[in-house]
Amino acid sequence: MKKSFSLILFLSISICFYAQKQIEIGLFLHSISNNNDTIDFIVCRSQETTPKPTILFCQGSSPTPLIVDFGEQLFIPSLNNFDYREISKEYNIVVISMPHIPPIAQFEQLNRSLQYVSDLSDEHSFDLRYLRDNYLEKYIERAESVLLNIKNESWVNADKIAVIGHSQGSYIALKLAQKNDFIHSVGYFSGNPSGRYTTKIRNERRMANAKQTTQKEAQENIHQLYEEWKLFTRNEIPNGYMGDPPCTWTSFTLPLWESLIELKTPLFITYGTMDTNSSESCELLPIYFEKYGKTNYKILPFVGCGHNFEEIDEDGQPNFNKMHWNSAINEFIIWWESF
Repeated sequence: MKKSFSLILFLSISICFYAQKQIEIGLFLHSISNNNDTIDFIVCRSQETTPKPTILFCQGSSPTPLIVDFGEQLFIPSLNNFDYREISKEYNIVVISMPHIPPIAQFEQLNRSLQYVSDLSDEHSFDLRYLRDNYLEKYIERAESVLLNIKNESWVNADKIAVIGHSQGSYIALKLAQKNDFIHSVGYFSGNPSGRYTTKIRNERRMANAKQTTQKEAQENIHQLYEEWKLFTRNEIPNGYMGDPPCTWTSFTLPLWESLIELKTPLFITYGTMDTNSSESCELLPIYFEKYGKTNYKILPFVGCGHNFEEIDEDGQPNFNKMHWNSAINEFIIWWESF
């Protein structure tokens, strides 16, 4: 596979360099250096340089590379759920790397969840720099750097920039739009306005109500979660704890109700009704929107679908062969183009 490489220097205080590398036809890997942080991102676009609407896609929570190299073919985890090549004929699609995760990795370098680890014998041996920077404000800072760099490119229509965030990425998309008025529209996909940590508490009560545990056990577990949360808010780690650092939990457990209500940018909300953590909160949003006179929004539930718009069968099992990501993205684009 023939690969071309070009380096362009920018005169800027915070941006040290900008690099572009064509991975394959229509797929470009870019890098910028910003305040001692190298930010990698991919752009899927047509070869022509005619300015086109651009979608920044903010992925969910996983230290997965932008591109997985299987040897004979390349795989793009963050875009694989929908037909990004078809969409890129009319729109530029941009995805930013996770902090300190290489943009391209061999399949052999990843754990079974396609996450980049430093030790394959330990599937949770994540880069300490990634854990340190895995919090909301850092993602916003990195995304702003990318958007400010690409908005003046010849292939970008600066008047038509949208941001879509899925799951954890929905936080990033929303906060980006609050801070940057050049963002034209926001897609809030499978987000939880109540905050990430609330999922743990809801799951305990849900299991008890389904008689998978007792009410007493659920209450005891919820009490332990309260104690764990107290430690997180003090940036402390419980004994024996293995998981995301406190900064991740606290930054992504910021309630979003007021932010969603006050957002001036047009807002498209979609979720699967079987994704209880998203649906239970998102289904309440029209109550508050109408109360406070918010009208620049659309809500689209996918009935019977889960977190990734996959159909859920009668036994509660996900069917990832029947996913509706394409429909979710296309409905967003149709709505976006309507104004």
